[in-house]
Amino acid sequence: MKIIITGPKCSGKSTIGAEAAKRLEIPFYETDSIIEELYSREHNEKLNFYEICEKLGETAFREYEKRAVKEASELDWCIISVGGSTLLDSESRRLLRDDSVIVLLKADLGILWERLKKRGSSVYFKRRSPEDYFKEAASKKIETLEPFADITIDVSDDNDNPGKFISAASDYFAMLSKSPNTSGQIIRATTFGESHGPAVGVVLDGLKPGIEFSAEDIQAELERRRPGQSSVSTPRSEKDKVRILSGVFEGKTTGTPIAMIIENKDQDSTKYDIIKHLFRPGHADFTFWKKYGIRDHKGGGRSSGRETAGRVASGAAAKKILADRGVKITASSFEIGGVKAEEYNPNEIESNPVRCADKQAAEKMQQAILEARKNGDSLGGIVELRISGVPAGLGDPVFGKLDARLAGALFSLGAVKGLSFGDGFEAAKSRGSEFNDQMRDNDFLSNHAGGVLGGISTGQDILVSLAVKPTPSISQPQDTVNTEGSSKKIQIEGRHDPCILPRIIPVVEAMAALVLLDCWEIQQRLRPGTI
Repeated sequence: MKIIITGPKCSGKSTIGAEAAKRLEIPFYETDSIIEELYSREHNEKLNFYEICEKLGETAFREYEKRAVKEASELDWCIISVGGSTLLDSESRRLLRDDSVIVLLKADLGILWERLKKRGSSVYFKRRSPEDYFKEAASKKIETLEPFADITIDVSDDNDNPGKFISAASDYFAMLSKSPNTSGQIIRATTFGESHGPAVGVVLDGLKPGIEFSAEDIQAELERRRPGQSSVSTPRSEKDKVRILSGVFEGKTTGTPIAMIIENKDQDSTKYDIIKHLFRPGHADFTFWKKYGIRDHKGGGRSSGRETAGRVASGAAAKKILADRGVKITASSFEIGGVKAEEYNPNEIESNPVRCADKQAAEKMQQAILEARKNGDSLGGIVELRISGVPAGLGDPVFGKLDARLAGALFSLGAVKGLSFGDGFEAAKSRGSEFNDQMRDNDFLSNHAGGVLGGISTGQDILVSLAVKPTPSISQPQDTVNTEGSSKKIQIEGRHDPCILPRIIPVVEAMAALVLLDCWEIQQRLRPGTI
């Protein structure tokens, strides 16, 4: 992510940008300076921006400008001052648009002219009517650039404009981070689609260029999540074949947004027509209706678990990157229908349909699920998440704590109703002398905290337990109301999971991976080379 600062002449791009970068402790660049460096390297002659333009002529100079823009577009986590004329070129705008926030500085034209006069020497003074010419050029730049700007700041007064810039940029980033369909700050995943729509998918942004990326890697994780894979899942038969639409070239990321789509092939909406005006107990039908005044009754629309296919697709990429860094993320079914795992053998997880690390417990869990289905009912349970290989130092107090971010990501899964780290609620029964993870020889003697202290990873395994509710779609008759508030009976038909746990496992891993990779990238920018 980078901040592009632009505007007409004398709007303060260089002054404000340099001071803001200093306060934020990030690099500052100017495309004008990049042009000067390019020219100096190739001609062994030091000329300033205006001298180069005058010597080469407009056409040749613009070629240098385009090369400077390309170099600038490859920079990261910095502020770049770009001349207003530069962004009048559509190709330059396209290059600088990716993974950037564009800030336009504007001011009263009369004030800009007075600043120019105080500055003195300028090519504008050589014109027949310099003031009119300058104001017309400045007005055109503002008018053209404003539609492309993410943030526009009026700098007509000189009252701490760098502070205004930082405040506006901070507000914008805060707004981005609060987008309800996007996860992450640097590594951002935006999911889209509904259960019975044409497709679901995700746009994954923030990955650096040159990372190996293949549909096969994504598909392997989607296979673990897809419906119709065993007797304990929904019979809906979706192949969940992923198509990568952008952001990958010749098997490697390009640094631009990666769009992935998974088509819905086996949806059957007919079963939902009879409950179009009824609210299904345990589902988000009622709350979506109250919030939006409209809802997609076919399969729950956006609130359906089908939405998580996009999460798994993006999380698969994050898991692969983290695996290359030595991080292993493993979730498993710890308890279903009162049956608990007594052993933990990670090699056993993918060899049984309930994804339990205990072979004997897995068989009992499977029988419990089938019995519940036979009775028109469903089961919930507990998922255990173990993450190893995470370095110490990830997480950003106070509102970006690692455990807070993991909890937020995992609670965004509709079926998750409870969550704990380490000893969790058992900590409430402990004494400090029992719960504290003491240290000796630069190592911890226990892990009651679950690998996170003060919101920052300790370097130990991160241990999380998640309570997953029973599937709300059951075939037993239930009481409900319709959209007019009248009491009704409802009996849900269709194809549903009798237990969500086996298929939520890869989703849990995906969300954990996205959070961890994002926190890792944030830490690398805070203290490069420390992890």
